[in-house]
Amino acid sequence: MFLKHLINPRPTIIISFIVFCILFTCLPLLNSSLELIFSHQLISPFFVFLCALLLPAFNALGINNLVYEKNVIRKDNLVLGFVFIMLCSPFVNAFSESIISFFLLFFLNFILETYQKEHPFSQVFNAAIIISILSFIFPNLLFLILLILISGINYSNLNLRNLCVSCIGLITPYLLYFVYTFLFDKPFISPNFETLKIINLPYIHELKISKIIWLSILIIISLISFIELFQWLYKKSIRSRKSFLIIFFYFLLSTLLIIFGGLKSWYFLMTPLCVIIGNYFTYTKNKKIGNFLFLLFIISSVYCRYSVML
Repeated sequence: MFLKHLINPRPTIIISFIVFCILFTCLPLLNSSLELIFSHQLISPFFVFLCALLLPAFNALGINNLVYEKNVIRKDNLVLGFVFIMLCSPFVNAFSESIISFFLLFFLNFILETYQKEHPFSQVFNAAIIISILSFIFPNLLFLILLILISGINYSNLNLRNLCVSCIGLITPYLLYFVYTFLFDKPFISPNFETLKIINLPYIHELKISKIIWLSILIIISLISFIELFQWLYKKSIRSRKSFLIIFFYFLLSTLLIIFGGLKSWYFLMTPLCVIIGNYFTYTKNKKIGNFLFLLFIISSVYCRYSVML
């Protein structure tokens, strides 16, 4: 009932998505003030609110366009957009993470563009330099450079020159930074990698009921999505199949970021998870169960978002 309207969406559905994004972002304001929710040390709360409104929406639409243009999911749809917004439910004020997540879309785009290219020098260099620049904010993002190596193996274009180009792209921002510190007599601050640590999750009785419900539904949907993906992966086109392998390893590396960087790195996991869940909702044969789970996900996400500041 819901999902069929999001596949090959009409202009009215796109307008509905924009309205949904606005209302979803504003839900916590029913319980607290804008200055309290979107406070920041350096930036005005109103500007942070605008970023919280625009960046997830742009990120969601960017994922939709990316997976369709690269034939990862071959049906034009708006399912992924809604899924990404709902994955943002617990994050009211994630200014830095949302910006980085948006630029990681460009990184993923360059990775997927290396398909059927024997010498994807520009794509590899651009992907490496994006990760290098973002690592100045979150050093552990350098783990994602492994995705270039994985894509080279997956797309059968891994060679010494591509590896050298990726190393050049990775080193260039740090070399420029070193030159800047040398010329202006500034201290060179190397990346401070967070070491492996056990994530101290709150006890179940300390979690709000809204988050327990949201997490439970998300876990169920994620498990079903992974099972469906691997059951039907062999039926997809070669490009889609190889692209989903990239998405899967992106998911694994993003999970590694959470292990090292803590739960604040959850925001970087949302892009690959969104694609995998969106694939299930788009292609599921059992539409009744798919629509039921999608409805539960919407309701639990709205409830979670509303009660974040309670």
